[in-house]
Amino acid sequence: MLLCRRIFRVHVSNLSSVLRFQGAQALEDGRLADIKLYLRRARHVCNNKCIKSDDSPPTCLQNSVVAPANIPLPHTSNSLPKHDPELLSTILRVSRYSEPTKAIKELRNVEGKSVLEESKHSPFQAYTLLRAQDPNLAASLPVDVLCCIAQGAVKHGCQDIVDGITADVLAERRNDTDSSNIRLNSPTATANADINLDTPPEATVGDSANSDSDSTHDTFSLQDRAHVAAALLCVSPRHPRLLAKRTVLALLTLVSSAGQINSLPVNAACHAIRIVFDDVQLDACTRNIVVLALPRFLAWLKAWQAPTGAKAVSYRPSETILAAYGVVHRLILLGDKERAFDLFRALAENYHIPPDSFSHVGADADVGSNAGSTTEHDFSIIIYDVLARACFHWGWHHLGVELMVAMIETHNKGTRTDGGKKLVSGMLGLLHTAIESCTADQFRRCAILMCLLVRDSSDMVIPEPTIWLFYNRARLHRDGVSAEMFYRCTQTLQMPLRVRYPSPRGRTFTWLMNYLLEDRHNVHLARSLAKQLVEFPVPIPPYERATLVSMVAKNGFAESARALWQRYAVGKDRGLVVGNAATMVRVVSLFASLVSRTQEKLEVLRTTKDTERHDAIMETEAKLADMSQFAQTVLLAFHKSKEPLDKAAHRDLNALARGYFLLGRMRQGLLPYRALLRRKEIPDLYDINVALSAISRHSPRMAANLVERMLETGLHPDAVTFGTVMHQALVQGDLELAGTLVKWAHEYGLEALSAKTMAALILASVSDRAESAEALEANLRHVWEIVQGTPRSSVVHTPNIGECCIRASLHVGNAQMAFDFWDVLVRWKAEWGDHEQGQLRRSIGRMVRQRVQEGSLVADRGREMLKALGLGGRVD
Repeated sequence: MLLCRRIFRVHVSNLSSVLRFQGAQALEDGRLADIKLYLRRARHVCNNKCIKSDDSPPTCLQNSVVAPANIPLPHTSNSLPKHDPELLSTILRVSRYSEPTKAIKELRNVEGKSVLEESKHSPFQAYTLLRAQDPNLAASLPVDVLCCIAQGAVKHGCQDIVDGITADVLAERRNDTDSSNIRLNSPTATANADINLDTPPEATVGDSANSDSDSTHDTFSLQDRAHVAAALLCVSPRHPRLLAKRTVLALLTLVSSAGQINSLPVNAACHAIRIVFDDVQLDACTRNIVVLALPRFLAWLKAWQAPTGAKAVSYRPSETILAAYGVVHRLILLGDKERAFDLFRALAENYHIPPDSFSHVGADADVGSNAGSTTEHDFSIIIYDVLARACFHWGWHHLGVELMVAMIETHNKGTRTDGGKKLVSGMLGLLHTAIESCTADQFRRCAILMCLLVRDSSDMVIPEPTIWLFYNRARLHRDGVSAEMFYRCTQTLQMPLRVRYPSPRGRTFTWLMNYLLEDRHNVHLARSLAKQLVEFPVPIPPYERATLVSMVAKNGFAESARALWQRYAVGKDRGLVVGNAATMVRVVSLFASLVSRTQEKLEVLRTTKDTERHDAIMETEAKLADMSQFAQTVLLAFHKSKEPLDKAAHRDLNALARGYFLLGRMRQGLLPYRALLRRKEIPDLYDINVALSAISRHSPRMAANLVERMLETGLHPDAVTFGTVMHQALVQGDLELAGTLVKWAHEYGLEALSAKTMAALILASVSDRAESAEALEANLRHVWEIVQGTPRSSVVHTPNIGECCIRASLHVGNAQMAFDFWDVLVRWKAEWGDHEQGQLRRSIGRMVRQRVQEGSLVADRGREMLKALGLGGRVD
């Protein structure tokens, strides 16, 4: 069974209905003979209505059209390629209800009986096979058959069929044997299409529909191609990526060239609108798609009114209305104010925008006019405000936040009128709703919006309840990045002069502090957070206070740790802080270290001959006495809370002994162990490590001898045992002993040392105690490898280590390495305006300029470094 459109066009001017073969057929010398063709009325795929072509003859079974046998076939030769005749028969029985994998059933007369037989393939499978056998014959199918195949393909997401039909519709050469392999969704295929995408769409609307003689497509007329193109554009929302944006424009341009753009199927217009909404790139292609599809979309939108009254309660718009909201936004960005307002007005007049969304728009604001006090920016702000409120009304959170961001950006870059300020200020209540209802994926957009308000909108202040809600939602979503980003915006240098935004409160405060210190190692921002809590108290749950003070003390924020301990050490819940072992050890350890450093400073002052040293000595002695007294107060308060010691927990006795050892009070440090012995408890390894910490402070080598005896007697020291002694050896400059301990630990099978020991090892390796500059540079390269191979949460990623590595890099004259350490470890974690940080950046800059002038550093790379350092781009 064969079919050729050219044969039929000799007798029938237009076959707009599905053709069906009936009767016998014969093949003689490459010609069709004795084939009776009947026309039947079919559902048109473009508008799903039963239509009849105006120029077609009456369609009835009595008036059949006979194809003579002396008409040649439409191929390059009179010999037909071999293919299965059943494929063509199956394709011709396609309908709008056909499915890609479902075969067709048909009654047949077999030996005088009616038998229901099923075809081997579905119409779509048959079309794919036929196209593989003979692309020209597949392209010569009747228009309605191709439309039906195209409609089913876009409905069910058959990418290969869509690509093939699109290639037939848009390709220049119909005789190209490789046309079946063209994929129009690729840039190459679209570029090869015969539709000029650079031509404005308005130029094609008035083209004649009867331009068959000028068409290079001898198989398709322009009208036929437009029908199939319209069917291809009716893409189901379930398969939005079947057609690329440029392909959609090419098909729309083809329909417009045929003069059929006003009768474009509604589904096609809706798909074009969705394409514009889904694509974030705004270009001429986007604008041309809107120009072609918007009139038909507006006609459909104006004819479809959303329900009102009681029926509106359960009404929810389709995703097409959501896309229309987004297209209004896109048109405003493209500067097409007229079309944006036409679409906005159609949405509003047909109740696709809730009336409540206009409640915040003043009565004097004329959205549709350029006259009066309504500026271009006010026009955009009004539309953004209304659409954003409508989005939150319908639950379209992601677009609502996007429109709010656009609203703020428009307000900031334009002339700020009173009407615009009023609308933007009224949006703050909407922001609270957005944060409260957003999902984890949408929360980041809310954070960007809040940063935009804080940074650029000097005339707007976000209410405190909204800020506290934001931090709470960040904790629930575990989105520390967003919380850090917003808090950094509130702590910029100019912010305190404008408005003071509150810090988080409750459990969220402790969560953010832990995130900044443990996950990000952002010491500068964490210090600002601790200072803000001291200056402007917020409620902290009693059971979170000890943990908070411990974190602050652990990272060396001495003033904040002291102030917070003194604040929480009073009241009915004081025991939760005073009696916490970890908090006591952290605070006492911090102030014991400060006492030790202050004593060293005092000794230096006493050896100098400065005339004003007396006042400095008196001031330093006062500080020393004050810090020592506070450390003893913390320790004694903990001791008192655990009396009697015979009933205290083992871990509390261990912490008490450690506290006394930290302050150098060895005799009192033995009291907890005596209590353990009285209770007939054997000290564990943790107790031994605490005792070793006290001994190693006095003499690291004596503590190392004890570790060696433990190994000889069969005791099992852990990483803390080695790390405790190793740390004190590094502090006192005994690198030989530290190396010996590392060797013992590896021999014993302890590869992982504590974070504190690892940091001490790195600091010691880049100190000025290295034997030579070559050894120091080799150590720096090794440290850089460690930095690159460890996560950001590693103890290696701290500003203190970064500063030491930078100074060591400057010492050996390696500008590139100094900049790399600054960029990774210091740049985003230290206060930019700090005097010491400024000196460090200038030192790196001088080294960079020196290396550029010497020629060892490329000038372009040097300029990039200097710009990042904030020192300009000049290398001379």
